[in-house]
Amino acid sequence: MGKSIRKDRLIKEYIHDPYFTKEKYHDPSVCKKCGVVFHDGIFEWIEPVPENAESIVCPACRRIEDRYEGGYVVLEGEFLKEHKDEIINLIKNTEEEEMAYRPLERIIEIKEEDGKIVVTTTYEHLARRIGEAVHRAYKGDLIIQYPEGWKYARVHWVRN
Repeated sequence: MGKSIRKDRLIKEYIHDPYFTKEKYHDPSVCKKCGVVFHDGIFEWIEPVPENAESIVCPACRRIEDRYEGGYVVLEGEFLKEHKDEIINLIKNTEEEEMAYRPLERIIEIKEEDGKIVVTTTYEHLARRIGEAVHRAYKGDLIIQYPEGWKYARVHWVRN
């Protein structure tokens, strides 16, 4: 009797990101907009920039130009109205911390809309981190959703 082959395994499909195709980048490359360096297969902040670096526009800067978000955060409630400036500072500090380790995680836009703060991010990690940081600091209700098959996060926080 031959080997049986299981055909009922779940195979996680690769989620394609049109903004990041590492095969196309010369090593090293430097983003002419933000200065992030592609080296050894990853983007990182390197000083000084290698002399032989090729000039590119990194995936984060391209997403920002195209307004192609990877994360969407909505913050709302009475508490937000009273603590708006503090919360916006927390959002910006969270971005700075995340960018130190993941240079492509950036805020695309922070805007106020109908008494809410809406934040769009380049990738899903930062959206999640913003929601978690606000929740950790100010409690309230937090919901994080990852639509199946998408490299995307929807985050909703509310405190009344």
